[in-house]
Amino acid sequence: MAKTEKDAASDWHIAPAPIGAGGGFVTGVDIASDGSFMVCNTDVFNGYIRHAGEAQWRHLLRQDNLAEADYDPRPDNRSVLRAKAGNGANNGTYCTRIAPSDPRVIYTAWNAFLYRSTDAGRSFRRTALPPKAFLSDTGPSRRFNRSIDVHPRDPGLVIAGTNGDGCYVSDDGFATFRRLEIPDTGKDYSGTPGRYLVAWGGDGSAWVHVFGTGLFHAPTGIAGQFLFAGGPATASCLVIGRDGAVHVCEFRTSAAQIPDALHILRDGRWRRAPGTKNADQVAVSPFDPQHLVWANENSGQWWQSRDGGTTSVDFGNERRAAGESAWLSDSGKAVYPAQILFDPLREGRLWIAEGVGINYCDLPATPAQPILFHDMNAGISEFVATCGLTAPGNATALLGVMDKGLWRVGAEGNDGWSYSPLPGRSVNRSAVAHLRSIDNAADDPAFVVGLFQQDGSNGWSEDWGRTFTALAPPPGQASWLPGGDCAVSTRGNIIIAQGNSGSAWWTKNGGLRPEDWHPIAFGGYSPVTAWINAYYVHRDCLAADKTRPGVFAALVNNIYKRPNNADAIGRDIAGLWVNRNGGEGDWEQRVKGTLAPRGARHHTLSQFWQARLAYVPGHSGELLYANCEGGNAHDQLMWLKDDGAEIVGLPAYRLRAFDFGMAAPGAARPAVYFYGTFDKVQGLYASFDWFATDPVLISRFPNNSIDYVSAGLGLVGDMNRFGRCYLGFGGNGWVRADLRSAARQSAATQYPSSPAMAHPGGRRDHG
Repeated sequence: MAKTEKDAASDWHIAPAPIGAGGGFVTGVDIASDGSFMVCNTDVFNGYIRHAGEAQWRHLLRQDNLAEADYDPRPDNRSVLRAKAGNGANNGTYCTRIAPSDPRVIYTAWNAFLYRSTDAGRSFRRTALPPKAFLSDTGPSRRFNRSIDVHPRDPGLVIAGTNGDGCYVSDDGFATFRRLEIPDTGKDYSGTPGRYLVAWGGDGSAWVHVFGTGLFHAPTGIAGQFLFAGGPATASCLVIGRDGAVHVCEFRTSAAQIPDALHILRDGRWRRAPGTKNADQVAVSPFDPQHLVWANENSGQWWQSRDGGTTSVDFGNERRAAGESAWLSDSGKAVYPAQILFDPLREGRLWIAEGVGINYCDLPATPAQPILFHDMNAGISEFVATCGLTAPGNATALLGVMDKGLWRVGAEGNDGWSYSPLPGRSVNRSAVAHLRSIDNAADDPAFVVGLFQQDGSNGWSEDWGRTFTALAPPPGQASWLPGGDCAVSTRGNIIIAQGNSGSAWWTKNGGLRPEDWHPIAFGGYSPVTAWINAYYVHRDCLAADKTRPGVFAALVNNIYKRPNNADAIGRDIAGLWVNRNGGEGDWEQRVKGTLAPRGARHHTLSQFWQARLAYVPGHSGELLYANCEGGNAHDQLMWLKDDGAEIVGLPAYRLRAFDFGMAAPGAARPAVYFYGTFDKVQGLYASFDWFATDPVLISRFPNNSIDYVSAGLGLVGDMNRFGRCYLGFGGNGWVRADLRSAARQSAATQYPSSPAMAHPGGRRDHG
């Protein structure tokens, strides 16, 4: 039996991996009226909280402040969250609001539930509102503000809007509630239902903007009738000033420009503020309701007005100054505002929630003075982990994320991020680059290939990821298709399988010209396409045997399967294929159809989505494979011998990710780390003896995170340091787990060798 988490905790030290703070998209911010703390929302994890004087942000929702039923296991509300939009993970906090009259009361929406705290965030409990479509990471409306608001004098009077799933009000903190009889929201240009934006006036009146219709007003509060008040039909921001003026930023419905996007309702009359082209977010000073700041969607312009929007002045050359994120400080990197908010206590200080974190600036008295943004991101780790790499003899780990490519992480910190710019372009620190796959060469320890998406391309590096140069696209393509998977044998011998249903290509001379790339052929079919359908799928279906130059394995799964697992498009080439000539020529089909141990039952037949195939370091012809969707209790980690001729099931089930690490002293085989289930307990595990004994439970919730582990590739074992691994999350970056010194000595003593076994771990069902 594996150790309990309490027992394992003393053996391991787990902390965030030292990549740059921030990242992802911080979509909103709120400040307690007494200035005692702040909260912020994110699109891909939950939220963060930071008290005055604290050195960093902490997770808003955690194991220690939620009921166990909220995270173990997390209630599956995907059918609710995706009913309106059909996509998005919706892991973030949709909106968080501190009661103005009592900062101990906080409301937040997460995983389709509305939560309430009455002790300033020390504990949160679900309200009575059933699961609703709080789409935290879907469509442009994920950053619209705000959709929860609390009465200025009564913390129990609350309005909560959704994405087209109703707008609800309560006078008792959502112990009870009712749905407002107002129209449903329309859809934005992405097809996502827009948000209801809500606000209380200082006089106790209530306001709701219905996306697609316009503004509604209840002069006597939520107990009264909501009347149509006009205004723009679509909006990204709703703010009520101290003088009762209503400010609404009109949101675009296409690429067309909106000349005067800021609409202001004052004294019963609507007017459009001149010079507010594409205004997307607006802030109104609590000290002077005539003092406004607004910004457009992509931060191309910032404006300031001292007369309620009648006239305005451009900020000018705003830039980033010193802050808490070294990779942002003293740079010209663009700012992507989601919400801007004046400080309630310090006049002239503006807070910005944006694409890479939280910033503040102090507005100067004269327009001639520069505007300097200072980030306050310590403790925020919102990067979406994608994949990573370590190598023997190299102390630096390469950890990949969405938005900021590849981070080089050492023992104590990082030396920044890199990516492969599109051909003909130079590196841009404002770029958005997603690393999708990475591998290194056996003959050159500093040579790596990475597949980057969006502002990046597929590229190679000969300095272990410090810089990248774009690879030429294959013949007939203007560029590489996004996403996919790569495997590298030597510097010259590379295979890339493209995402978005593209074809796979091999090269033996580095791929520097289009004619260097040649299509992969399986079973007489060439080119083979569609074995990685979507660019965002973490499907590691290629592997290079580093002990045998030119030897590659590939797992091909057909897209369309009938219930009996037969191919539905007449191309039954599913299975494991091996090539011993650098990808050139015929491949040998070693396994036909679905990979499974002999006698396996109830396993997933069409293992198409997230998966991992990898050769065992230092052991020719041996691979590990797992379907990493993590849903089927019968899917297990598989040991493939003799290039797949024999498949042995290992006692690790429902995997989300696995990887190899440096072998224990005296051991013949590498350590194996996996996030999955052993003996019906889910968590992060390690096996230092190739499963001769039960795997070691490292942690059920590493670093107390309740986030999802990044499927397929979200685990990196350190091949340079025994007892270290990195675990990646779907919205909370990477954490690093280190086996403590005493435990490392114990493990080395307990497992002096790791001989090959006929069937490690026995046959009991651990699922």
